Amino acid sequence: VLLYTGGVKSWSVVSALQDLGMTVVATGTRKSTEEDKQRIRELMGDEAVMLEEGNARTLLDVVYRYQADLMIAGGRNMYTAWKARLPFLDINQEREHAYAGYQGIITLARQLCLTLASPVWPQTHTRAPWR
Repeated sequence: VLLYTGGVKSWSVVSALQDLGMTVVATGTRKSTEEDKQRIRELMGDEAVMLEEGNARTLLDVVYRYQADLMIAGGRNMYTAWKARLPFLDINQEREHAYAGYQGIITLARQLCLTLASPVWPQTHTRAPWR
């Protein structure tokens, strides 16, 4: 998973994803404090990939280099993920789902399942019928 967010979400979502058995290859640190970055290191190790800037090229380079199979970020990165044929979960501050507490991790797991199991993803990797 490539997680591009910032602040407290830069480590709290990493923790939730790890609890769900997922591997986070990189996380954003925009608006993250030094304390947030220390928590990331505690969760992901001293060699954790932390992204201060997340332009489309940087995010895609991380996706390809670390073979991420899902991007979780704010809505402005949705088209970057989709152009790369990569499942995307929007987790910005205006999100429609609450991810706090026990119920929140269940909601996150449900949203991840819906995203990853969508029937559109196998179609994006097949040859177009007219070719």
